[in-house]
Amino acid sequence: MREAKIAPFSNYGLQWCFEQLGEEEFQTFKALLKEHVSEPAAWSLPLAQVDRADAESLASLMHEHCRASLAWKTSIDVFEKMSLSALSEIARDEMKKYLLAEIAEDSAPAKTDQGPSVKELPGPRGDPRDSWDYRIHVMTTFSTRLDTPQCFEEFASECLDPHALSGAFNPDPRGGFRPLTVVLHGPPGVGKSTLAQRLLLFWAQGDLYQDLFSYVFLLRARDLQGSRETSFAELISREWPDAPVPVEKVLSQPERLLIVVDGLEELELAFGDQDSSLSADWAERQPAAVLAHSLLKKVLLPECALLLTVRDAGLQRLQALLRSPRYLWVGGFPVEHRMRLLLRGGKHGHWKTRAWHTGADLQEVLDQYQVPVVCALIREALKLQGEPRQGLPTSSQTLTGLYATFVFHRLTPKDAGRRVLSQEECIALKGLCRLAADGVWNAKFVFDADDLGVHGLQGPELSALQQASILLPDDRCRRGYAFSHLRLQEFFAALFYILRGVEGDGEGCPLFPQSTKSLTELRQVDLNAHLVQMKRFLFGLVSREAMRALETLLGCPVAPVAKQQLLHWICLLGQHPAAAAAPPDLLEAFYCLFETQDGEFVRLASNGFREVWLQLNRPMDLTVSSFCLRHCQQLRKVRLDVRETPKDEFAEAWPGAPQGLKMKTHDERWQDLCSMLSMHPNLRQLDLSGSVLTKEAMKTLCAKLRQPDCKIQNLMLDHCGLTQASCRAISQVLATSVSLKSLSLMGNKVADQGVKSLCDAMKVTPCTLQKLILGNCGLTAAACQDLASALIENQSLTHLCLSGDELGSEGMSLLCRAVKLPSCGLQKLALVKCCLTAACCKSLSHVIMRSQRLRSLDLAANALGDEGIAALCEGLKQKNSLTRLGLEACGLTSEGCKALSAALTCSQHLASLNLMHNDLGLRAMTTLCSAFMHPTSKLQTIGLWKEQYPARVRRLLEQVQRLKPHVVISDAWYSEEEEDRRWWRS
Repeated sequence: MREAKIAPFSNYGLQWCFEQLGEEEFQTFKALLKEHVSEPAAWSLPLAQVDRADAESLASLMHEHCRASLAWKTSIDVFEKMSLSALSEIARDEMKKYLLAEIAEDSAPAKTDQGPSVKELPGPRGDPRDSWDYRIHVMTTFSTRLDTPQCFEEFASECLDPHALSGAFNPDPRGGFRPLTVVLHGPPGVGKSTLAQRLLLFWAQGDLYQDLFSYVFLLRARDLQGSRETSFAELISREWPDAPVPVEKVLSQPERLLIVVDGLEELELAFGDQDSSLSADWAERQPAAVLAHSLLKKVLLPECALLLTVRDAGLQRLQALLRSPRYLWVGGFPVEHRMRLLLRGGKHGHWKTRAWHTGADLQEVLDQYQVPVVCALIREALKLQGEPRQGLPTSSQTLTGLYATFVFHRLTPKDAGRRVLSQEECIALKGLCRLAADGVWNAKFVFDADDLGVHGLQGPELSALQQASILLPDDRCRRGYAFSHLRLQEFFAALFYILRGVEGDGEGCPLFPQSTKSLTELRQVDLNAHLVQMKRFLFGLVSREAMRALETLLGCPVAPVAKQQLLHWICLLGQHPAAAAAPPDLLEAFYCLFETQDGEFVRLASNGFREVWLQLNRPMDLTVSSFCLRHCQQLRKVRLDVRETPKDEFAEAWPGAPQGLKMKTHDERWQDLCSMLSMHPNLRQLDLSGSVLTKEAMKTLCAKLRQPDCKIQNLMLDHCGLTQASCRAISQVLATSVSLKSLSLMGNKVADQGVKSLCDAMKVTPCTLQKLILGNCGLTAAACQDLASALIENQSLTHLCLSGDELGSEGMSLLCRAVKLPSCGLQKLALVKCCLTAACCKSLSHVIMRSQRLRSLDLAANALGDEGIAALCEGLKQKNSLTRLGLEACGLTSEGCKALSAALTCSQHLASLNLMHNDLGLRAMTTLCSAFMHPTSKLQTIGLWKEQYPARVRRLLEQVQRLKPHVVISDAWYSEEEEDRRWWRS
């Protein structure tokens, strides 16, 4: 409504400016205007109507297709390009009049029945009239920066509405605490910076924080990163040059001041840990990072309010600096809106199908499809890839491919018959890439005339880059230039290393420090988010398709010198076991390798990989991992942690899909990943423990495990939320696979019915399973009948773990009948915490005596008591093959120790005994130590915590070790380093 009322006044003022132009000047103005609106992310304007328009109709046309403030700012920019400085100044004054009228219209008194106005003019109570001038300055400065193209306005207003922050500084309703620091955090590219800038504009227009703040200033962290020493007063002065108000007056009421600091992750590495250098004086000159640090810790202007934006990756470091902040998460556009934006770019069904596939299959595209500049870049790249153009990449499978298509097209000469860069243009390109690389490494993103001059970017070279919408005047620094988007700077920084392959170009920033030899050193590089994206682009640029396109543009071959350094980085990861090369390292490496789309390069790079551990949280993680794992030919062990079933984000966007389009589902992505199981003849272990595996996921996995080419021997599915239905799918694997030797299902509530399916499969002849781990699976005595039957008929099963299952006396009786038979091949049995009592021990004693193969029996955490242990010892005294016995926390006292001591002197094979967490006093320990020292005792490892006993007992244990130096007495009985302990975890 406000815009409609003010528009006639604004329209007439703009028309008057146009009428001051001569006929030739007016035609030049229209030509430059058309160039402006053709730039990425520019507002749309019907170009045919521009050609026919006179002064009046052109003013009306511009107001019809954009906000009045944007129409004025665009016209002023064109006037300045035409060197019409006088007219530009007149237009600038007219625009200020318009903006002042806009404030007055918005602030006009609203009459009520009681008479007084609801809203006072000019704004909040106590606001200095001087702030009017600053409000006009803000609206003038931000008019072009925040007026998004017409097709984006709907979504920008819906998803990035600053009114959502209207209560950000309100007191907490529960405790009354009013925060002075608010943090907007979220993933990169979701619009945090745009939201912060829109907040500034909304405040200037009188729509936000009118009763809270007299002044709101925006500082960008990336501008502060490379700044020399300055004062906070000077920083504020830069944001309001030629201010009619002394900065001292602005800062005199800090409680009425809001400072917005955007992109704090850029300053993260500059923060020190010492508070001694912090400054409380806003006039004192300090490094800009110190001033920012002082501001965050409320040493400088503690009464002022702060609104900070930061990526999620930089949030943890920031938290240590803040005082009682309020955190607000910014999620960006919904997927449905981003897909609709992507599809707006074309009318043809073929193009829409291509765009939809790109958005759905390449999640990085949609992640970045939040900023108008990037949106326009991706749309243009997709259109170019859909057209047969010589020398441009045609693949939209990677983000690098899209950026390369856009950049190489923009750089290609537009002269008829010339497709190759001239020598001068090549020199300019190398200078641009060196500028980008220097900026990325030094966190510099705005470049002054000196920076440009050093790299040979002046005059026509700079003009050409500006016309190509690659390097543009920075909207906050009148004499500075910046890449149209940070991603473009990262792309050109990566291209810098590729251009080293052109003869004579070996100078500049090293890709990695020459001394980088360890994984820890390399991780320091990945702390810089811009370096991470640059690295991904670099991998994409060494692809065959990108290299061909670059060679076509340059007209000469480019040696692949960067490949060796990239191989070195990947090989560093391969030199470390999976425990050292953590999941984020490997997944990032896989994302980089995916950008190459070169299977042979991936195979060469991953040749040293024997073990991998990956955390897969998103559909794109599955796609990337499938591609890379397929080519890791030397893999022995794979651990995949699918943390949660990824939400099908595209289901909500499906109504907008082109008719007849078939999209790849999550199940299909999972199927692609599982397909690699049959591609690796050396792959022996698959660990999916902790993953969330649905019924369909298990069905797909088991289908791949049944294939003859799958050589998996050890399958670990602990704590995967499996059910009885999952066991039916696994049983089919057991019945057909001749390679699977070990199966772990610990922590899944498969229950008795699920175990029945497994046991039925184990009775089938092809089953060669040797280890079965069913700990904490919700089994009862009923399952023991099926397990007993399987043990009798399948002599290959040598290891069984039932720890944590409530088997009780009835279950143990059934199990023991099978284990003591000569046909049973069981060697190791774990029954920790199975609700066993003394009543079970007679059956277990018979097992010890009669089993010809049982070597290890762990009965820890069962209430056996002295009576039960005495019964076990009857079996130990007889001829048996038991070498390892676990009696931790079994209720053993001095009475039971008499029987145990007698058994130890008789046992011919028992070499390892665990007695931890039993109530063993001096009398009991004296009895045991006598047995430990007896010449006939074969014990080598004893589980006891020596430090828990008094000095007299400790001396007895030391005497044992002096007499038998080979005996180990330690509380680490379950140590994983020694063979034959906790075998179910291997």
